[in-house]
Amino acid sequence: MRCDSEIPGLIENLLAEQGSMTPVVRFSRAHDRHELAAGSRYRDLIPLSLPRTGQQFAFEVDLDKCSGCKACVTACHTLNGLDEGEAWRETGLLVSDDWRNPFQQVVTTACHHCVAPACLTGCPVLAYEKDPLTGIVRHLDDQCIGCQYCIFTCPYEVPKYSASRGIVRKCDMCSNRLHAGEAPACVQACPNEAIRITVVANDATAACFLPASPDPAITQPTTRYISRHPLPGSLKASDRETLRPQPAHWPLVFMLVLTQMSAGLYLFAFAFQTVLPLNIFQFELYTGLICLLAGLAASVLHLGRPRGAWRAFLGLRRSWLSREIVVFGLHLAFAIGYTFSANVVLGLLTATTALAGLFCSAMIYHHTRREYWALAMTGPKFFGTTLLLGSVTHLAGLTCLGATGDAPRFLFLLCAGVAPCAFFIKLAAEERVMCALVKDDFSQLHKTALLLSGRFGLLRRIRVACGFAGGVCFPALLALHGLPAGHGPDSSSRFGLVAAGILFCLAGELIERHLFFVAAQPTKMPG
Repeated sequence: MRCDSEIPGLIENLLAEQGSMTPVVRFSRAHDRHELAAGSRYRDLIPLSLPRTGQQFAFEVDLDKCSGCKACVTACHTLNGLDEGEAWRETGLLVSDDWRNPFQQVVTTACHHCVAPACLTGCPVLAYEKDPLTGIVRHLDDQCIGCQYCIFTCPYEVPKYSASRGIVRKCDMCSNRLHAGEAPACVQACPNEAIRITVVANDATAACFLPASPDPAITQPTTRYISRHPLPGSLKASDRETLRPQPAHWPLVFMLVLTQMSAGLYLFAFAFQTVLPLNIFQFELYTGLICLLAGLAASVLHLGRPRGAWRAFLGLRRSWLSREIVVFGLHLAFAIGYTFSANVVLGLLTATTALAGLFCSAMIYHHTRREYWALAMTGPKFFGTTLLLGSVTHLAGLTCLGATGDAPRFLFLLCAGVAPCAFFIKLAAEERVMCALVKDDFSQLHKTALLLSGRFGLLRRIRVACGFAGGVCFPALLALHGLPAGHGPDSSSRFGLVAAGILFCLAGELIERHLFFVAAQPTKMPG
């Protein structure tokens, strides 16, 4: 119990502590009108001249001064007029999991204005530019079509989608203020002067980057994090164990599944054009065209500004999304011609562009460097969907249109064997990620596996059940009934069986593609 004689000393200490100059008090006094009249103090926090050749502007963050007050976050949000919940600068926390060396460090992050920005190379409409004089990476709002692909490609998830505007936006280092000789909002708002603008060399930008963050070799970020004390090697992001389901992107779910179903139908139709009965051949062509048109229409619904989609060819030289759009545009033209003419040359072009489109679709996600979207996992899924839905729909045509003869029977047995093989190939590719559960390192794949086995566990089991019913049980039942030789069930039962098989297959593929988006976990900056 504290003695009465100690109370006056305690009160004096508390009063003395309150009277000391906190960062906020120092910040307030620094803005006294007499000091401002003498000149701007923020000129010391920005370069007074443009960078030389081989140099560019960059943020410099003094970790020893950053207190995590979020004044920079508030100032950035207010000055740039951001939407509610939108932030171009954020704060995070690094912690050490070594009990022998406890440590924590607050960090503030924004766009790193990389030497090789992935947002710029991924954009299909050239809505990004890197200023040749300052190195600042700007987003051109009037060019953006809201495809959000730059959010996928940026390893730091810097671009933010504004649903109200239908476009993506990001930090531009308050370039208009810099041009006028004023400090950016975050620099001016920091009471500790922990943020400043500096000049760095373009060939040595990754040396002073943060631990527990994406590999700086990917885009060569220019932000420099400095400290007088070396950071412990055991630092981890405080939120590294947080599981964050990603947006579902339903238009892309339907686009991928339907275009791959269409590709499967056109591949089967072209491969067996000479032996297929005319009615079945036409059924596959028209069904493939309908699926293709529906898939491409669904993709347009994903755009915030669909009217500008015609400009997507501008990024053909460097963007996989541009390449996919151009290839599918050619594929649509060839598919229409092939459907209404059955010309063999057009059939070859249709099949070739279908395969090229599938490859471009897989590369779009592989290019994001998310481990769950790597080509080794995405490729078998996409091509497996093509084979599965193509073979099952081919079986449906052979069954419902009353094909007879040796050639249709051979094709029937072939598709009845291809469908289960495609399903099990896909299932192996999907379940491969579950091996990461044993790692317990909270890597990208480990967190994806945790989501698929936990929050999305039931949905994942429903997906397997639907795929097994449509891709394995449906072909087996048709084969047991002896279809399509005319020894099967009556017409109503036949159509019911076929409809159930296709619906189960489609449901399984749509669920799989939904999980493909929501379970992908990117490596991100702390915070």
